[in-house]
Amino acid sequence: MDISRQPSLSVILAAMVWIAMMASWPAGAASALDSIPSMDVVRARLSLTPQQESQLAPLFQRRLAELQQARAKLEQAPSRQEKRSVLHDAKKQGDAFNSQVESLLNTQQKSEWRELRKENREKLRERVEEKRESM
Repeated sequence: MDISRQPSLSVILAAMVWIAMMASWPAGAASALDSIPSMDVVRARLSLTPQQESQLAPLFQRRLAELQQARAKLEQAPSRQEKRSVLHDAKKQGDAFNSQVESLLNTQQKSEWRELRKENREKLRERVEEKRESM
């Protein structure tokens, strides 16, 4: 078995969280969008320069649109395989978004950005768990 082709635990967990969120639409969709920090939060936490903010704003707008499109595709996907494909594409888009954001940040800001993302992922997991427990 080729282990390099197996998804990592974090990818599997992220996919499970995403599927759980989508299964609980519309609450899950709101949670997914909440997982992207607002520009106000990013500006304050990362002490962005005006130039960085002007470069990041379109990236955040595009990412929100990508998430909305992924949510719509996931809702319409008739099979598990197609849902996995949508999730895989969303993960690639998320990785690209993160790389683009980090390319515009200094070392200290990157560290804070990673911490902010970690906090958002933890909040999202908590919401999904709460939703699952209430079902």
